[in-house]
Amino acid sequence: MTNITLYKGRKYSICSCGLSKTLPFCDNEHRPYNEKNGTDYKSIKIIAEETTVVNLNSSKWQKS
Repeated sequence: MTNITLYKGRKYSICSCGLSKTLPFCDNEHRPYNEKNGTDYKSIKIIAEETTVVNLNSSKWQKS
């Protein structure tokens, strides 16, 4: 589980595929993977309405 602070009015892209080198944030590593493997991974877009701390976890994220 990862705690991150989301700041009011800022846009965030969260990784859904587990391929990002900047987890939990998306770095678009899914794009070449999708092209090569015929998958359709996309990032999850969040715009914070208020500054808040969220707990994130995904079964696709691997601990390095």
